[in-house]
Amino acid sequence: MEQDKLKTLELLEKGVITSSEAQEILEAMGAAPGAGRGGVSLRVRVYSRGSSEPRANIKVPLAWAKFLAPFIEGKIAGDLAAKGHTLDTGKIYDAVQAARPAGLVDVRDGGDRVEIFLE
Repeated sequence: MEQDKLKTLELLEKGVITSSEAQEILEAMGAAPGAGRGGVSLRVRVYSRGSSEPRANIKVPLAWAKFLAPFIEGKIAGDLAAKGHTLDTGKIYDAVQAARPAGLVDVRDGGDRVEIFLE
């Protein structure tokens, strides 16, 4: 948990997040039930063409998921839209609010693949 707090402060120092976002993250770490202790997590995996191992494999406690929403909507949704795919962010939001394991996104484009799910 201390390493996560330090990482949050590093993101603040680098200007990746604002001070209010850092405060919310730090509060969520302290207040979120199950955060970092086996609770529900948001998982994002990105596979390159022909690879069985993910190029990116991100696991974030559900308490942090709301901070990923702008990234998911902005970056990932934009990349998928450029390739003709639509990302249903409402489905992601509903599953996050329900806090139960669920598959949210499984997009395949040729050999490339993006998976987003709760576990």
